[in-house]
Amino acid sequence: MAPTNQALEDALTDLKNASVTPAKQRKTRVAEPVAIICEIAFDHGLSGDSLDIIVDIITQPNELDQNTVASIVNSLYPSTKVSEDVVLKIVGCLGQGQSKPPSSTQAGLLRWLIMVHGVLESHRMLSNLYGVLFNMLDMISLRLELARNIGNEPALVGLIRMYKDYYPDVIIGSAGSGRASFFSHPSPEWCKRLLVIQEESAQARSESRQHQSAFKVVRNGAKRSKVSAVPEVHTSRANESSVTLEEVENVNDFIEKLDRLELPNQLVSVLGDPLLQKFLSLRSSDTRRIESWLSAFFDDELQLAKRGQHPSSRLSNFLRTYIASWDGAWNQEVILELVACLPIRPWDEYYDAFFRPVEEAILDNSDSSRIALLGFYTSLFRHWTVQLLAVSTQQHTSESPSVTMQRLTAHVDLLSLTTIVASSSSIPSVSAVLAFYECVADAIMQVSNPKLLRISVPGDAIVYLLSFNGDAMSLSRLCAILAKYKRAFEASMATAAPGEGYPRDYVNHFNGFLMDICNCLWRNRAFNKEDTNALGCLLPDSVLPALRKAATARGYSLPTLFSLSYSEALCALSIACFRELEDRAAEGNTAIRVRHAGPVTQRSLTLLGNDGGLKISWGDYRLEVLKWLEEKGLVGVGELMYNTLKQLMLAKGSGAGAAAATA
Repeated sequence: MAPTNQALEDALTDLKNASVTPAKQRKTRVAEPVAIICEIAFDHGLSGDSLDIIVDIITQPNELDQNTVASIVNSLYPSTKVSEDVVLKIVGCLGQGQSKPPSSTQAGLLRWLIMVHGVLESHRMLSNLYGVLFNMLDMISLRLELARNIGNEPALVGLIRMYKDYYPDVIIGSAGSGRASFFSHPSPEWCKRLLVIQEESAQARSESRQHQSAFKVVRNGAKRSKVSAVPEVHTSRANESSVTLEEVENVNDFIEKLDRLELPNQLVSVLGDPLLQKFLSLRSSDTRRIESWLSAFFDDELQLAKRGQHPSSRLSNFLRTYIASWDGAWNQEVILELVACLPIRPWDEYYDAFFRPVEEAILDNSDSSRIALLGFYTSLFRHWTVQLLAVSTQQHTSESPSVTMQRLTAHVDLLSLTTIVASSSSIPSVSAVLAFYECVADAIMQVSNPKLLRISVPGDAIVYLLSFNGDAMSLSRLCAILAKYKRAFEASMATAAPGEGYPRDYVNHFNGFLMDICNCLWRNRAFNKEDTNALGCLLPDSVLPALRKAATARGYSLPTLFSLSYSEALCALSIACFRELEDRAAEGNTAIRVRHAGPVTQRSLTLLGNDGGLKISWGDYRLEVLKWLEEKGLVGVGELMYNTLKQLMLAKGSGAGAAAATA
């Protein structure tokens, strides 16, 4: 017996014992078994036997308090059809008398009968008991004459109006007048949960039957067939000498008739039928028909998705089924594009059904697989952003879209870090990571409402690994991303209502990224932690002495090794810029007797000017480098400097705010 079933059985035994034992004489608290029963009932529903036991307990005289009984009644979620016996027991406990439950319990059970009406095993019993229920109207709590005394009570007025509709001759006076509403559903939310439990239970029973009879064609019933894009197995081309799969009853039958079995009308049924899967595994040449059908189907659906049409429930169910057995390679681009078009839903609703199977199918420890997966999540984030811009929050599900997007970003953070480390920062892998964060940066610039999309800062390790990976284009793209994040923070902080802004520590930590990069590239103060918000690139203090010693031993100064002139990513570009400045000066008839050997420093520029070389200040040289990088398409470094450093803001005339770190 499964642990859940055993726990429920023990709890029911304890509840039964407590129901016949006065509260003062009990050795254990009744709340414990009740909590177990309610939890299991909400998660999995109650079987017919368990429901029968509980109804027996609460419809008979017992020692349970009303709060306990009410909790139990509110948790009576049946996992299967409700039997006629249960209906009879509940109706039989109604009325007045010492052997009857309290009126509150009777009201709760009547309310429960209304809510489970759709899952009754048969409605015949209720029809047969109509006379019994009608005769209970003479109870003082339900007597129609009370309408004159209690006024327009909605349920009572609704009942009187109903009688008036069916029997116009009945004189009811003013009792049926007014605007009191007719009967309303007791609890739509309760019934939604009941429907989920019933469907999960039915699916589990169906899978169990399929497992027990794997050599029979699957039949899911008309209701499930309507929501599935995968057709069931049907064969219409059989002749006298052949046998259809529908005729196979067991494994012996399958073996005996194997050489005479006829293929079904639509081979794509193989996706949902284990018997057909077994048959086709012995006839692999027929799988080409399936591949052709799937290719055409996916292409058609993708074209619809590109025109803005979300995947239908049939397609979603089909993708869920197909991805579970997908090899991750066949039609990869089309399938990933289709999954990326799914409408935004809570992360947990999608991850196990779609994203985890996609990851398991694609990832194989290769750079290409990680790049493909990052591209998929980038497309998904972009698609969801479009939905956020088009749909109001009231039309979303229980989990806010902002939480869903944050969970997606956090998941890709981990994938990105793994990709960067595992690929040794290869250019294609880094580019795929940056493409995702460029997508996020664009989104937070467009969606200014933090209720829809809150700013999720990239992980520390990702920022610093990309900062020092030695590629100029990657560094430029990272700087452009951080510049957009900075502007998004400024815009949000300027317009956010009280309580909707971002924690100061969160913003300051982001500002630390900006300060560290500026200290490295612009201020010749790499790994400094004394400046406001500076994090020193999160390098441990114990490591710095060894780095300084190693740099000094080679004739360098550690704080300047990552500047515009010395940075592995920018040093060649910086000296190329300076060479161009020297060439332009020479072409303009300026005497250039000495050329700079490089790298350029503040001191070397002073010496160069005194020796007859190009005369330019340290500040102007750095501005020329930023300008030169922009002309070559590397605009990100300049964007970050101009948006972060106060003196450059003034020089550029931007007038930008100082929500992020400035120098």
